Amino acid sequence: MSQPKLFVGALALVMIGLMTLPASAHPLLKSANPAANDQSAGSPTQIELNFSEGVIAKFSGLELKDEQGKTVATGAATTDPKDKKRLIVPVPAPLAQGRYTVNWHVVSEDTHRVQGQYTFSVGR
Repeated sequence: MSQPKLFVGALALVMIGLMTLPASAHPLLKSANPAANDQSAGSPTQIELNFSEGVIAKFSGLELKDEQGKTVATGAATTDPKDKKRLIVPVPAPLAQGRYTVNWHVVSEDTHRVQGQYTFSVGR
């Protein structure tokens, strides 16, 4: 077989291989507790975020803000040892009545970084 034919054949095999690679997706927030727009009578002791794929706690977390935009102290983000798709952030002190904003960011196990935001209310 001539060199040009070998080159074209090898190139075709590479192109077919590239077309069959799985698409790399970003982690999607599937659910949260407290949930978006939730109106709870009591204060949560933690915020749980559930994603479509595993996340790395070391590079993930959230910022919790009250109605005035002040940051509320939270604990360090961890993942559930049995489910790396579940990010858990402790809320050490009870939250006062009001609306809160969760600004979250995560890095997935395949290194994609995504972020998002949602709100929930306590005592309303």
